[in-house]
Amino acid sequence: MVLTIVVRTAGAQVPDLMEMSGQYVPGAPVADAPPAEAQVASYDAAVNIPITFGKSTYLVVGGAYHVDSVSFSMQPADFIELRSFHSAELSLLLIQQLNDGWSLSFRLAPGLAGDFRSVDIEMLRLNTLAMATYSFSERFVLGGGFLVTYGFGSLLPLPALYFEYRPVDEIRIEAFLPAFLTARWTLWNRLELGLRAELQGNEYAVRDQRIRDAYPCRAEAVDDPTTDVDERMRDSDACLDHLAYSVGTAGATVGVRLFHSFWLSVFGGHTFFRRFDPKNARNDTLPDGGNDLDNDFVFRAGIAWRI
Repeated sequence: MVLTIVVRTAGAQVPDLMEMSGQYVPGAPVADAPPAEAQVASYDAAVNIPITFGKSTYLVVGGAYHVDSVSFSMQPADFIELRSFHSAELSLLLIQQLNDGWSLSFRLAPGLAGDFRSVDIEMLRLNTLAMATYSFSERFVLGGGFLVTYGFGSLLPLPALYFEYRPVDEIRIEAFLPAFLTARWTLWNRLELGLRAELQGNEYAVRDQRIRDAYPCRAEAVDDPTTDVDERMRDSDACLDHLAYSVGTAGATVGVRLFHSFWLSVFGGHTFFRRFDPKNARNDTLPDGGNDLDNDFVFRAGIAWRI
């Protein structure tokens, strides 16, 4: 899931009240199981409830769910299909507006991520953010801070930069780096045309019993003489414990206001980076290494209830 907490309302970074979306990416070859191909469809849903305390303090209580659904084709007979990866989180976002254009934002979002075949403590994920922003005018806001996130495929502490610039009322340029950069042109307060680039991902625990009960995660009773390894000896270095997945996309967006503050949007673009790294319980990449997936086009559609 992308860390998106950068919709500005009255000088504060407030997320949409509700959003749902679905994304399609064509199939790509699975490098370690030719000629298999994997196609990924992703779905997101989020709800946020803002609570005000006086005129300058906001608390946003939120929940979000994401699933990557994987479909395979031309897979070998002994290939183990991992069909879906899920993440769910609850979040608290505290926004404090200060005097002279300053505001502070603090976000804490614990959650779980994995195939959800079973649940354990290793599936726990925690994303945090601390950021300060300053409104130079109604048209220009600049901010910076620090975040800790799994949003790019593994746990990373990163600096964060936010800016928003409106050269005219109809044009808005906004970025929350390193997550996304977008430019949007609004026509008649009903139609939006824009460009967007983004990075996203997660780290998913794998608890599928078919993997847990087979070599290399578990020793076999009999060695296979046709292989170079001894299957009677468990190999923890090669045992899949979790997957780190990250993807970068860039493209164009079109949005239409349906009624009140409900917006329908579509995104069409192309990936410029796709990678997954299978890792063991010590967080080391498996001996076969990670895989850079072929880049391809992306289509996404969604609906949002904005503040």
